Amino acid sequence: MGALLCATLSLPAEARNFAVPPKSPVVTVVVPDTWKVREIDFGYSAQSPDDEVVFYVEYASKKKLEAMLETNRAWMRENEIDDSVKPIEKEMDFNGTSGTVLRYDTKDANGKTIVDFVLLSGGENQVIMLTLWGSEEERASHKAEISAIMNSVRPIK
Repeated sequence: MGALLCATLSLPAEARNFAVPPKSPVVTVVVPDTWKVREIDFGYSAQSPDDEVVFYVEYASKKKLEAMLETNRAWMRENEIDDSVKPIEKEMDFNGTSGTVLRYDTKDANGKTIVDFVLLSGGENQVIMLTLWGSEEERASHKAEISAIMNSVRPIK
């Protein structure tokens, strides 16, 4: 019985794979099956089963980048996220792709929250943006799932 339980616990959770953008993909991302996924203007959103944490993967041509960023600013306002704070910006290697992280330590209607925007090059004319929104506590309760999602983002070579 113990061996069966160990074998079952070591099996990977069911997940959905996405190639982004769908036409001429440059990255793949894997989202747990238990997360609610829907298509949005510039990509996909995935929400934890308890609605605490939201992850987005979006893409745009470089000439549509400003429109995508404006859509995200409007999203922050709609969700009562204070966007008046200056984000902390840092460069990092993101699973083989260089990226820029913009972290907003801010507040929303429920109190303190964190919004991370990760901008990745999608090739010569594409930009990929990952967004993660949730409080420190909410992120902690979904740490394994968030790590799995973020570690699943891989460039297609």
